[in-house]
Formats: sequence, structure tokens, C-alpha cells
Amino acid sequence: MIKDDIHVTEVTDHRLLGREVAHLTDGRRGTVDLVLQYWSKTTGSLIRTVAHMRPADASGREWTADPKQLQPVRPISPDMPEGAR
Repeated sequence: MIKDDIHVTEVTDHRLLGREVAHLTDGRRGTVDLVLQYWSKTTGSLIRTVAHMRPADASGREWTADPKQLQPVRPISPDMPEGAR
């Protein structure tokens, strides 16, 4: 893939944004700060999606991961029907 062929977009409505997550591969925990998608300008196909996390352990060592490898620490509540409390 040629570097100039890549277009990057921010996913502002990703379900994990702002949530505390655990990385399934290495067990690290942190908060999802940003999710980016990398697209091919030539084919229009999605190349990869990358989540950027801030660490929960105050180490200051931010990292990236595939969002599919992240699990919320607290379950995400399903949408409630309109009018329900």
C-alpha cells in the first residue's frame, strides 16, 4: 500500500469512546481516547481501525490496539425503549 493512497478519518461515534476497557491480548486497562479508520483512496476499502488508549495505571504510556481486541470493563447497557426508566 502506498502511503499517499491512505485517507484517515476519526470515528466520533464509536461505542467504546470514553469507556474504560481491557485489552484482551495483554490485559492492559485504559480509556479509549480516539478511534481512527485508515481507508484506501484508490479502492475505497477500509484498511484498518485503530483505537488510542490512555492507561488506567497512570504510567503515562499510551498505546494503540484493534478495537475488536478491547472489552469494556463495565458492560455497555443496551438502549432502553423510549419512555422506559
